[in-house]
Amino acid sequence: MPTIEPITLTLAELAARWNLTPQQVLASPHALPMYFYFDGLVFDFNDKWHRANGDVKEAQELEASKTRLSTIEIDLQRQSLHKRGLLKLTQWEEALNDDALHDLQAESDRLTQAVARLSTQLKERSEERQRRVRNGLLRAAPRTLHEIAQHGQTKFPHFAYMPNDGKGPIPDGAVVALEDGFPLKDQLTDTDLVVSMVDVRLAEEAA
Repeated sequence: MPTIEPITLTLAELAARWNLTPQQVLASPHALPMYFYFDGLVFDFNDKWHRANGDVKEAQELEASKTRLSTIEIDLQRQSLHKRGLLKLTQWEEALNDDALHDLQAESDRLTQAVARLSTQLKERSEERQRRVRNGLLRAAPRTLHEIAQHGQTKFPHFAYMPNDGKGPIPDGAVVALEDGFPLKDQLTDTDLVVSMVDVRLAEEAA
């Protein structure tokens, strides 16, 4: 039976195949693209909206709108009861005329629409974030590989490159931001790196 080649080789396997150390493979000016496994959320680096904390402004606006709307609704209710003789306003409250009540109601209507709009935006954002799960390989950035070559490990990266696999909404080769990896890892080491067998074959044929 013909030997079935693996899809990837670990860095250690590649080093042994080429009679080099892992550090020599990484430090080579002709180093092959290196990949690492990631299970978590992946976003286009320029996508500020869906990335962590991208909703701070909208979330703050929503809370402020809810608070103000609650206050206005209480004021409108008390003014209505006062007009019907069912409630006596406190010394800190002023009876509003029809124009002032109209303005207050208009603000209430505007805030009601703002709360609905922002709530929908944030709900859709949360749902869209969860659709950005990636369970597979990402291409390590040159800086990541340089630090691993120097120290054998580096802090787990916050960004990488999308492989040329044509999967998902993010273009091949795009810089991507990484979030909520599972299991959570603090370090990326040389043992986490793999290389595509296709790239290995191309390099060997060109040598």
